[in-house]
Amino acid sequence: MMVIFYLQVLVQISNIIAISKHTKYKDFTSFRSKPGFCVQNNMHVEPSFIRELCRSNPHLEEFMVAADILIRSDCYLIDSCRRVVEQPNADEEEVDFVVVGGGVAGPVIAGRLSENPNWTVTLLESGPEQPAATDIPALLSSAISTKYDWKYSTVPQKNACLAYGGVCGWPRGKVLGGTAVLSGSMYSRGHRSIYDRWLKNGNPGWGYDDVLPFFKMSENNRDYGTSQVHGTGGPIPVQMPTDVLPISRTLIEAGKELGYEHIDMSEADPMGFSLAQAMISPARTRVTMATAYLRPHLRSRRNLRVKINCHATRLLVNAATRTVYGVEYVDRTNNTRRLLVRKEVILSAGVIGSPHLLMVSGIGPAEDLAPLGIRVVQDLRVGYNLQHHVASRLGFRLNVTHDRQLSYEALGQYLKLRAGPLSTTGGLQVSAFLRSDRVGPTDPADVQLFFDGFAPNCAYAQPAYGCTAPAELVRMNVRPVNLMPLSRGTIRLASADPFVRPKIDPNYLAEDADVEPLVWGLKLASRLIHTRALQKLGATMDTTAAEHCQQHTFATDPYWRCLIRYHTRGENHHAGTCKMGPASDPGAVVDSQLKVHNVNGIRVVDASVLPLQPNSNPIAPIVMVAEKAARFIKDTWNR
Repeated sequence: MMVIFYLQVLVQISNIIAISKHTKYKDFTSFRSKPGFCVQNNMHVEPSFIRELCRSNPHLEEFMVAADILIRSDCYLIDSCRRVVEQPNADEEEVDFVVVGGGVAGPVIAGRLSENPNWTVTLLESGPEQPAATDIPALLSSAISTKYDWKYSTVPQKNACLAYGGVCGWPRGKVLGGTAVLSGSMYSRGHRSIYDRWLKNGNPGWGYDDVLPFFKMSENNRDYGTSQVHGTGGPIPVQMPTDVLPISRTLIEAGKELGYEHIDMSEADPMGFSLAQAMISPARTRVTMATAYLRPHLRSRRNLRVKINCHATRLLVNAATRTVYGVEYVDRTNNTRRLLVRKEVILSAGVIGSPHLLMVSGIGPAEDLAPLGIRVVQDLRVGYNLQHHVASRLGFRLNVTHDRQLSYEALGQYLKLRAGPLSTTGGLQVSAFLRSDRVGPTDPADVQLFFDGFAPNCAYAQPAYGCTAPAELVRMNVRPVNLMPLSRGTIRLASADPFVRPKIDPNYLAEDADVEPLVWGLKLASRLIHTRALQKLGATMDTTAAEHCQQHTFATDPYWRCLIRYHTRGENHHAGTCKMGPASDPGAVVDSQLKVHNVNGIRVVDASVLPLQPNSNPIAPIVMVAEKAARFIKDTWNR
């Protein structure tokens, strides 16, 4: 049976290859000549999650296996000469800097510090290399709930996720590239007043005017060029979609009907609708920070080493001097190793990982650590001040046939030409930043809108080559997000064992005021669906009452509040658990140089240090923090 199965797969592969040879689109082969690109014939790439992506539909099995084989055979996507190759680990090594975490901030730090050839830098990442399929724009969230996801969940919530027993899922990237691998690639920065508030609250050098140069230095903006706001000399390509879908233009028009302008999402005061800029290469592949800051240098910088599948379990701390002198980690062979540092450890393990590692190492709230038998090195409010953007959603349907199919034709177009349905993010090409009726006319936007749908997925698959696509109508969601939540949560230890997951309590919607921007957002979504622009496409709102909310009249405030509390949705936007602040701030964990208070040899550099979360997508602010931290570290050790 297996022989027959794989013969059928080979037939499917030949179909895709045939499609790529007979096309009217421009060949994208020119982008394969990028610096450092080559074919490494002995590079083995293991089967990816793609073959399991549509496992609920057995009719797609052959198609998905064929898709996986072809994606893993695309030399540009695999990028074999710029990928991490695992090497043997010594029981004990010593370097100048250890960076813990290969998500968003870690690659920036490691890349910048290794610019000095006299410094040795090692980055530790718990997960494996990034699978090539996640570089494909239409597959941006497809690795959620796979081995590349920590698959965290919260403790039961009293006020949210009530349809699921109060337990909310928390996807977090367990992969080089981090959570950015699992989520969208939107580029936005937030309102200037948020950074000015950081400055006002005792963090010198962190006002908007201070941080703007660090945003610009990381960016290679392909739409606006060099300006007061944007830069072009950085390693991250940023651009609006080059293949704008008709639905995206319609959504922009719908926003204009409601009085909102088309904006640049990176303005100091973003307010309106936008074709969202994203971190996408000219070859229409998604760009993570590992791609931007590490891969170009893995072969050329002998002082830079990246260790994947190496899980940091403890900081090595001299309790008498309160000095961190290294990291203990477990490699993929389950051997415990030690990595010593001559200069600093930089902790970039994220909003969960960084506080977790600090606390199991004795740096954290004494009242939490002592009962677990952990010797307290420094009593700090580690794990507190957890912030998270919470969302809801409203569905609607268009009287338009869904033509963005997951098909042989789509695979052939993308793999050969970087064109077709797989080259775009569908409705996520558009986003909006808006002020609800709960804030003033000059306050930061407190609601963001995302638009899901119009993208190829398992529900819109055509596994039969050459057949007419089924006449499915387009279904979409408007997803309002509360960007300025008042509720604060915690990350706390469940055990002194570093392999026992911490207790995640985001304390969602504990403040009633956090519900109201979402109610406003759902009402605005309803108005948007009824604009002339969307009515021309036959837009109809899904008025099916959500489970547990049938007792309320649809589209009334009580119904919306029920929907928000029972069917709560969290974005991959987290912050705050190692708060930056002066020593006089009882909640502060790191100072304005991101050094842990009263502990030597360690800084925290990731979203956990943000004292107040920016009202934006998180990647650009995290990169800015990492760029600024790299400058701090260079200034410290170049004296």
